[in-house]
Amino acid sequence: MTIAEFPQFAAALAILLSVVIRSLRNDSSWVAVDEGRVTAQTLRDLTGILEFDKLQEAFGAPRLDDGVFPVTRRKILQERTTLGYLFGDRWLDGGSAIIAIVTLLPIWPIWGTRIWLDTLLLLASGYQVAGWVATMQFQRRR
Repeated sequence: MTIAEFPQFAAALAILLSVVIRSLRNDSSWVAVDEGRVTAQTLRDLTGILEFDKLQEAFGAPRLDDGVFPVTRRKILQERTTLGYLFGDRWLDGGSAIIAIVTLLPIWPIWGTRIWLDTLLLLASGYQVAGWVATMQFQRRR
């Protein structure tokens, strides 16, 4: 590995670490949906709708006894906003991981596609950074 390759290597590893962490967090929210224990916090994580009033408009009122919203996975996906995709999406995170893995493979000199891989790596990095910034802003607003 030469000095010129180290930034790409570091970015690819950072993307993979970010994808793993975001997937664990996002998957726990989807497990809550599957188990029927969807709180306002879970809906905020999955949809990106931060205001409680807007959550009630989209999903109806929660049950009075436990504060759980009776919603389905399909309804959550229908109401998802751009912020919800930034908080974490299986397909976008998976695409970022694939880009990072392909960047780590030593096959790029054969294809002569280094510029394309660098561009895709920048896009994947941008998505991951935007997701972390959005999550930090969300945590601050709680």
